[in-house]
Amino acid sequence: MDLKATPLKESSTTCECCGKISRIICGEVSVGDKTLTIYYVQWIVDATEHQPNIDLVLGPWGADADPGERVLISLAYDARPGGGGFTLIDSETRPANSRALCGRALKREEVIGTLFAQEAFQLVDAIWLHDPRILELKSLDNQR
Repeated sequence: MDLKATPLKESSTTCECCGKISRIICGEVSVGDKTLTIYYVQWIVDATEHQPNIDLVLGPWGADADPGERVLISLAYDARPGGGGFTLIDSETRPANSRALCGRALKREEVIGTLFAQEAFQLVDAIWLHDPRILELKSLDNQR
């Protein structure tokens, strides 16, 4: 499957706990002309004590798509020298857990060992490889 990550919007806010800049990027991953997920990647700039997060909103997209048919899957990034790794996390407390975006936020145990997990890691690979804004996040591996 030839997945393509397309950057969309980005924003920044201030982290409530440390006062540093929280960066959020958004994009979509598609195959051909079909959107598979809208994603949000959030991290705190220059704050290795915070784990970056990726939220994937999976399901049907388009003008007639029902947000209730989509699910939210979330992952945390553990930066490490030589390259970090991703871990599935509970999605309920993530900002993308909005009924305007998805019908349900999945818990970690609902995703592990399922096709959702396989799909989530494939989508994250596409984001990691094709969204140039991720370079800043990748640099965290050299800071730990």
